[in-house]
Amino acid sequence: MLTPNLPNLDMDLARTMVAIADTGNFSRAAERVHRSASAISLQVKKLEDMVGRDLFRRDARSVALTADGEIFLGYARRLLKLNDEAFSRFLSPCCEGSVRLGVPNDNGVVAMPEILRRFARTHPKVEVEVRLDRTEELRRRCWSGELDLAVYSHDERLDGPDYIHSEPLVWVGARGGLAFAETPLPLALADAGCAWRGMALAALDARDIDYRVAYTSEFCTGQLAAVAADLAIAPLPISVVSDDIVQLGAERGLPPLGNYRMTLARRDGAGPVADALAAHVTASFCAIAERGTRLFA
Repeated sequence: MLTPNLPNLDMDLARTMVAIADTGNFSRAAERVHRSASAISLQVKKLEDMVGRDLFRRDARSVALTADGEIFLGYARRLLKLNDEAFSRFLSPCCEGSVRLGVPNDNGVVAMPEILRRFARTHPKVEVEVRLDRTEELRRRCWSGELDLAVYSHDERLDGPDYIHSEPLVWVGARGGLAFAETPLPLALADAGCAWRGMALAALDARDIDYRVAYTSEFCTGQLAAVAADLAIAPLPISVVSDDIVQLGAERGLPPLGNYRMTLARRDGAGPVADALAAHVTASFCAIAERGTRLFA
């Protein structure tokens, strides 16, 4: 039985917490939720007073989650997911038409099932045309109007400060595999130009680690196949870690890779169908981030 008289979590507070966690900065979080930085600070204080715990560690430049904050973030993401799904379903139940969505070759394969499943439940009469491509091509097609929405690797110089997803990029290998011990180190990478490939090679070069590109695949699934067969290791999002694919870290002599970010671009005048799909894209990436956070903790 639930304890009576528990407080109710305001969705605005939950949305602010997620924004701070995703951006690591009060000012950027304020831009994302369309509030002032001072209002964000008041919301954080209110939320921490409600919970009775410190949820964030603050310094002059950034904000980080405490251990309690990481736990509470998972609840906030799930509540927002249900809230947004419910209102998407009932505020636009008769939405019809088509929408053109572009997603990257790499993690588009990981994200698409969640996105399409959520959207089909709430908008069964909308036809979704999906295009898998490289970031540069997706950005160009969205800007030219060939796509209504596009998700791709975030570049602050081109895409501005806002992004919808941030996730650790990690080295992965087959459970019980030995590919990580080979010299030169065998890699399964995406095509040249992929942000993940660039991050991985730069990290290896900085450590003077000898490597060879053993397998190249346009799609993330191709890299995972080479990894599962213990033919190579690969730099991939932590959300792909499973019973068979494990994270390899410093104990294997491998350098850290940091986080990668994704942005969501929208064609000017794309319309309500695209707006509805955009909400589902954002919520689906929040769900992926939540799974990754649990693995990374």
